[in-house]
Amino acid sequence: MEENGCKIYTPLGPEFAQMKLSQGLQKLENPAFKLITLGAVIGIWQLASIYYNNTLLLPPPLKTAKALFLAVQDLSTIKNLLLTLRRLLMGLGIALFIGLTLGFVMGYSRTLLKLIDPVVSCVRQVPMMAWVPLTIVWFGLGDGPTHFLIAMVGVFPILLNTVAGVQSVPKSYYHAAQSMGAGPFSLFSRVTLPASLPNIMTGVRIALGAGWMSVICAEFIATSAGFGFLMVRAQTMMETPLLIGLMMLGGVVGYSMDLLIRRIERRITRWRFVE
Repeated sequence: MEENGCKIYTPLGPEFAQMKLSQGLQKLENPAFKLITLGAVIGIWQLASIYYNNTLLLPPPLKTAKALFLAVQDLSTIKNLLLTLRRLLMGLGIALFIGLTLGFVMGYSRTLLKLIDPVVSCVRQVPMMAWVPLTIVWFGLGDGPTHFLIAMVGVFPILLNTVAGVQSVPKSYYHAAQSMGAGPFSLFSRVTLPASLPNIMTGVRIALGAGWMSVICAEFIATSAGFGFLMVRAQTMMETPLLIGLMMLGGVVGYSMDLLIRRIERRITRWRFVE
């Protein structure tokens, strides 16, 4: 900026810093950066496999890719993956029902919050794998233990985020709605639920990710079929390329589900992303 022939330098404010940060993040979202990162990981993997020179310990990327390609073409792999996804959806449905119900009740009532919160805080500290022996005693082998473990892992993020969402709704929203004649149901459906959705969707994303990891871990022990069982079988048969390939496939499936939840979140809370 010039004034009377002299240059005047204005200080860089927070708006300029935010603009530069936004530009930097947009550059990082460029596909070229993702390809460079992927290439670097594969290169390091290849060098490590050459260094160890042991296919059982660390197979090269090409051999792992071939094993993954053959596994995806195998119908049994698809069937076991679909079985695991069915278990995940069932357990997540149970977690949603319990988590949302308790979350709204605890968010509305401070008395019930004080009564239930100590129990929730204690139970959620128990490691997931500690429940496995007990679930086998209760439900035997099969779908029962996996449904229970997914629900147990997923219910707490949904519950806690729902409580936080309900409690974060400003009182002025309720007063404004009541001044226009809104009843209890309208207050819930038009005020509480929409205002809590961002927190709820965050809880669902966390629950989905934790549930996906939990169901695979549960299938290591408590089932004789499923995606996790395929990994155990590959390990038992010393097929490390297949094992790593299945791990990569599990990561892709989990990432795809997370992207789906994020798209659903943007659609049902589109008002958050209006500039």
